[in-house]
Amino acid sequence: MPEAVIRLRVIRRGGRAEELLRAVASQLGRDDVAPDDSGLVALRVDDRGPKAWDTVRDALDGAGADWREWIHLAPRPRS
Repeated sequence: MPEAVIRLRVIRRGGRAEELLRAVASQLGRDDVAPDDSGLVALRVDDRGPKAWDTVRDALDGAGADWREWIHLAPRPRS
């Protein structure tokens, strides 16, 4: 299946950011999603382009309305 990498960046570290990442991991069927030392998270998604981005955005929205205060989602790719 095609695969895309969607980048997130944790902009505020803490328990809530960790909760959001766990929720996203769960919704995407991943075991664990953890940022590197600079806060970057690279998510591999089983879709391509804008559809992959939409999948991650939907997972973030499902994790909580406050996700934008904790996590930055890279801009949506063009088709």
